[in-house]
Amino acid sequence: MKTALFVSFLLGVAALPAQDREFGTAVKTTLTQVRQDPEAYKNVKVTFTVQFASLGKVSNPFFTKFTPTDFANFYAWGDEQPIWRETSYNDVFGMLFLSKSHPGLEQLYEMRAYQRLNITGVIRNTFQNTPWIEVTEFETLKEQLDTAILSHLYRGEKLMEQRLWQRAMSELSLAPGEGVPPHATRAAHRNLGICLLRMGEPQAAISYLESASQLSKGKDTEVENLLAMARTAPEQAIDRTVDARGLRDSERPMWEAFDGDKGRRPPRKPR
Repeated sequence: MKTALFVSFLLGVAALPAQDREFGTAVKTTLTQVRQDPEAYKNVKVTFTVQFASLGKVSNPFFTKFTPTDFANFYAWGDEQPIWRETSYNDVFGMLFLSKSHPGLEQLYEMRAYQRLNITGVIRNTFQNTPWIEVTEFETLKEQLDTAILSHLYRGEKLMEQRLWQRAMSELSLAPGEGVPPHATRAAHRNLGICLLRMGEPQAAISYLESASQLSKGKDTEVENLLAMARTAPEQAIDRTVDARGLRDSERPMWEAFDGDKGRRPPRKPR
């Protein structure tokens, strides 16, 4: 009799929906990874970091628990997204939902743009290859981007595209600093390293590239390749085709500048 009851209990537990069996430690991931393969995360508890974009409006194209009466909706970017680039900025994610009975609801309503959040949640549904995520917990983080930092990163990369290395460094050197998120500091240091390599200053480039490597924990292949080049064959990275006639003295590559480094202000060193 006892055995039959125990078997009956096990069958009952197995029959429960997966979302009713949310136990254990949340899987650490990124919003980008969840969006790339939402079915793999369906009914899984996850944790990741986002950058708040705005409040949204609940819309139900199919039946879900996320009704306007019970849930608030908000938009965010993954913390890993370089939102100073237009394509990434436009790729905002809008399927994040917080119960209106959640104690943090008022805090959500007061959230400002670019505020970074550590989120824990469950992928409750997928629709048209898009995850619908119920946020069960969130924690605000001190470090965040602002319009000024985004502008420096954006302009710096645009100047790099024009091969105006010195001017790009002037913009990029203003991006890192206290309170700046690691992914933005990493991007600024990587780009400063590239600029210095192009200008023929490998030793200064190595300092920035090593910082970018540490921040990416050695997982950024581009940075590792640039570091190897800076250490073994820096001459291969020099931009020798810049038209010096169209540049001011302070913008010329080191090997063509008048009086060495005269008139040039070096970028701020990484911390």
